[in-house]
Amino acid sequence: MKKTWIMAVAVCAAVLFTACGKSTKNTESVANTVTESTAPSSESAGEVSQEAPGNGAEFKILAGTVKKVGDNLESMTVVNDGKEMSFDLSGTVVETSYALEPEVSVSVIYKGEISGSDASNAKPVLVLDGQENMKVQEVTGSVMDQAMSTFTIKTESGEEIGFIKDNCEGLDTDVLGTATDDSNGSGAMIKVTYVTVDYDAGSKSNFPLRVEAAK
Repeated sequence: MKKTWIMAVAVCAAVLFTACGKSTKNTESVANTVTESTAPSSESAGEVSQEAPGNGAEFKILAGTVKKVGDNLESMTVVNDGKEMSFDLSGTVVETSYALEPEVSVSVIYKGEISGSDASNAKPVLVLDGQENMKVQEVTGSVMDQAMSTFTIKTESGEEIGFIKDNCEGLDTDVLGTATDDSNGSGAMIKVTYVTVDYDAGSKSNFPLRVEAAK
């Protein structure tokens, strides 16, 4: 009788010991699963860009045809190579010789990036008449004249180049200097980043994108 009772106790103890072991193992497995699912993935975090839209260092040009214009020129949709791109025109200078409406060819100068047809990370700074061979140029010279809406510089080679005063980068500072004589020339040395529009009548205009002191 005692032998039977001892065997029964041994069997119960073995069952309890096995159950306790399985419980501990399952708890560890659940804990590890939670840790892995809640911990941030370094690979995923690296894919998120922290760069602000329109914060590109260089100016870029997109030539296209207007498809749609929002009320009060707040936005514009342009078609380029079969792709439709929508731009927010708030704070953008529009200097077209024709009314900005569907079927009009335009050149959009912007900063930032366009990915496919997504222009949400592109900030247009200037909208001009459409030009096939427009390019961003730079020139350095001294300020020889400045008026309310224009300024002129003279390059080292003696060439005089006039520019339209728009809300471009740098003009809100004293970069053009103060006139020293009746010609309104300050003699300040500046570098101008600009684009040129050639009109049908044969005339052309230079539009500055950035004006800065020459180094």
